[in-house]
Amino acid sequence: MPGLAQKARVGITGGATISNMSGEIDGFKTDFQTRGGFTTGIIVDAPIGKTRFSFQPGVHYVQKGTTLSETKEQTIYRALRYAEFNMNFLYNTRGTKGINIFFGLGPALALNLPSKTVTQFQDDTKIDVNINFGKEGAAELKGVDYGVTGLAGLQFKNGAFISFNYTHGIRNLIPGEGPDDIRNTCFAIRLGLLISNK
Repeated sequence: MPGLAQKARVGITGGATISNMSGEIDGFKTDFQTRGGFTTGIIVDAPIGKTRFSFQPGVHYVQKGTTLSETKEQTIYRALRYAEFNMNFLYNTRGTKGINIFFGLGPALALNLPSKTVTQFQDDTKIDVNINFGKEGAAELKGVDYGVTGLAGLQFKNGAFISFNYTHGIRNLIPGEGPDDIRNTCFAIRLGLLISNK
């Protein structure tokens, strides 16, 4: 994703996610299962002077969530949707033959989009219940999430890239002041293209 030329470039990304929610409920560690999804977004890669570092902010639509339970009769899962803002600082190796190996780290802020808890039965029928976001009361989860993200990948001379991203939520998403604690985790594989600013 970082560019070899010392000019800012805009990029588009898309890929797959594997997410889960981890923590403790009623004093027991959660035993949820991972859930797949997809992500798409826009980034800007801005080299920092003539150094090997670049600043790469981006905004992504990200599908997260978890499988709460699974039996022969039905599967219950949370289908969480976020608009996620990443602010990553990258280090670029600027390798041979125009191939750049990069890795980086930065904060992430995610704003909730309409999300659902879904019960899917064996015959493929579904019952969808909208998730109520908020800080207290009848809310099921807090709406705003924040955490840290790390990434590494390869970028080619033509601007195409592949990156491996991991985001770990820092905020406890359980509303109220109780002892329960649930946080988002998400792994993403992204493909994309940086467009030269000529």
